[in-house]
Amino acid sequence: MSLETVVEAILKDGEAEAQAILSEARAERERMLGEARSEGAKLMAEAEERGRAAAERRRVQALARAELEARKIVLAQQREALDRVYRGTLERLGSLPDHAEFLRGVLKANEAEWRGGKVYANARDEPVVRKIAGSAFAGTIDCAGGVVIESADGTRRIDLRYESILRDVWDDAVKEVADTLWPSRA
Repeated sequence: MSLETVVEAILKDGEAEAQAILSEARAERERMLGEARSEGAKLMAEAEERGRAAAERRRVQALARAELEARKIVLAQQREALDRVYRGTLERLGSLPDHAEFLRGVLKANEAEWRGGKVYANARDEPVVRKIAGSAFAGTIDCAGGVVIESADGTRRIDLRYESILRDVWDDAVKEVADTLWPSRA
């Protein structure tokens, strides 16, 4: 066997071994790429799911904020309407046809308090109150109607102004008024 044949045999064996190593390397590369693709697809799916979940959370939060804002607007409008009703009621109380009779009844019912004490009324009601209370009439106050009675010793004050009476009635009835104006849709 000549040297050339031996060299050729070694080269063939080397080439075959190199081909085997390259084939093995290519197979390893394909396996690694497959794993990387699989891992990448898994990460992509997880990221997409997180993104969808985050988008859904943001959508729900935005919807909740919008509903809350809408409720605030409705409540503000309802409150404004109730305030208008309250103011309108107070204005109408002062112009009732039997207004003078109401004042007479209030003063008669509380006569023991203002005899020797003081009575205050608004300027419009002064003639009626002065006629009934006489020297107990102590002056005018700013109100829609009614009277304020102060005891002789100044320790007690009875507030019978329309504003006070309406506020007491209103506080007790405002829920019923609101339910009448805006019945709940159950």
